[in-house]
Amino acid sequence: MIRIMKTFFETFTKTIYDPAFYRSVAEAPLKEALVFYVKVALFLATVMTIIFTIVLVPQGIRFVKERAPILVKQYYPEQLVVRIDKGEASVNVSEPYIVLNKAEAPQAMSEKPVKNLIVIDTRSDFETKKFNEYDTFALLTKHEFATRDDNGKITIQNLSGFPSVVIDQAKLLSWGEKIMNSLTVVVPLGITLTLFLLFMGFIIYIIPLLLFALIPYFVAKLKKMSLTYSGAYKMSLYAVVPALALKTLLNISGFMFIPAYFTLLIFILIVTLNMRETEPEQSKLFEN
Repeated sequence: MIRIMKTFFETFTKTIYDPAFYRSVAEAPLKEALVFYVKVALFLATVMTIIFTIVLVPQGIRFVKERAPILVKQYYPEQLVVRIDKGEASVNVSEPYIVLNKAEAPQAMSEKPVKNLIVIDTRSDFETKKFNEYDTFALLTKHEFATRDDNGKITIQNLSGFPSVVIDQAKLLSWGEKIMNSLTVVVPLGITLTLFLLFMGFIIYIIPLLLFALIPYFVAKLKKMSLTYSGAYKMSLYAVVPALALKTLLNISGFMFIPAYFTLLIFILIVTLNMRETEPEQSKLFEN
């Protein structure tokens, strides 16, 4: 096991800078490159899952056990009953019914706190103008449920996709109780799902790499090196690894919103550094 890990990290180091290594992988079987890439994807997904588990799971459990019941009682009036039936919402209070965004409310929803947490107005359907006038995080209308994200983008969900349900304070508290009683199942399932989704997020890069491979392919053409597209693709499977590792490190450090072009820029840098001019006797090493 130790030997396998040593080989893995040695190869990982070579993907950063080792022109000779990249010349050799262009000739190696595609299977070797794919197997290494899958190992890297699993490793990075596992690291991210472990970090997120250590940081977020205790906070989540604490929130469900301590904060959630308090917030429900604080923001959901005992007398308020919301009914959703066949895609239509109705309430037992006069409208518009407004729940103010108190100082204690979570402010993650917007850099500029909105005035209201939620407004219920089932007398009409959604209108952007009304939504903005209400200055609210969420708006429940007769047929829609709309929310606003951190960037001000409005998401509208049609209630036709919601099951028929009656929601009151007691119901919300009972849901919270069920979640607390199911934490021994919910937490492991959540961790497993997170690992799977992160892993697939890395694996999906195999597809755009088919396009990325054109970069080393044309670089080789410009430098008059002999490199087939197949060899370029195998090189790309290794060259993208440093970019994904750096992106993972930034994610773990708290930088969650990395520009889409970040991976491509690092990939180009790695390719450029490792496709140096070779000595005449080495020039054929780029052949596949």
